Amino acid sequence: MVDEELQKQITALVMERKMETAERLLIDYVEQNPYDTEGWNRLIVLETLTPFEDYEQAADFARDALYYHPTNLLYFILILSFTPWYQGELDDELVEQAEEVQHKADPEIASIISLLLADHYQSKDKAHYEFLLKRSIQDYPYIVRNYTDLGQHYMGYGKKELGKALVKKGFANVKFVYIEGVDNNHDDLDIIRYINEMITGVFTTEYSYRDLENLLQK
Repeated sequence: MVDEELQKQITALVMERKMETAERLLIDYVEQNPYDTEGWNRLIVLETLTPFEDYEQAADFARDALYYHPTNLLYFILILSFTPWYQGELDDELVEQAEEVQHKADPEIASIISLLLADHYQSKDKAHYEFLLKRSIQDYPYIVRNYTDLGQHYMGYGKKELGKALVKKGFANVKFVYIEGVDNNHDDLDIIRYINEMITGVFTTEYSYRDLENLLQK
C-alpha cells in the first residue's frame, strides 16, 4: 500500500483478530485510493477470513478492483473462484466471459482459468472436465491442482499408473507446506499466497500434502 503505516496498522489488527476495524480502514482506504492495487488485494482477502467468510462481498470488491485495474486479471480469477461459494456454480455469462478472457491472458492466468472452469464442468461434462485440465497443464505446467485433479480423475476410471504419474508431477510442484503449530510468519492478506493456497495448490497444508502422499501409495 502507498500508506505503509496504515498497512502495518492493518496487519497488526488482523493479527489481533480485530477484523471489523481492519475492514473499515481498508474500505475507507480504497474509496480514497482506488488505484492502489494493494489496498484492494488486502480488502478482498480479508473478506474471505473468519469471521466474515463473505465470498459474495469479496467478489463484489474484486469487481470494483477490476473496474479500476482492468488489466489485472488476478481479480477476474478471484471472481471465478468466489462465485460458486455463494451462488452454487458459475453462471453461463461468467463462463462465456472466462473463455474470452483466457484467449488474451498470459499462460499462467490462462492455466488457472482452465482449472476453475474445470471445477465448473466436473459434475456436468467429464470429457470437457478432462480437456480443461489438460489445457491447464499445457498452458502452465508449474501448478499443482491441474495435475492432481486430472490424476485422481484417471485413477477413478481405473487408469491407476497414469493417474499416479500425474499426481506425482503435481506433488513435485508444491513449494510450501504449512505445518500446524509452526509460525510461518505469513501475511494473512497476501493475495498471491491466497491464490497459491486456495486455488493452485502450490502452497498447501500438511494434511493436504499427506493426502497427496497417500494417493501415491495406492
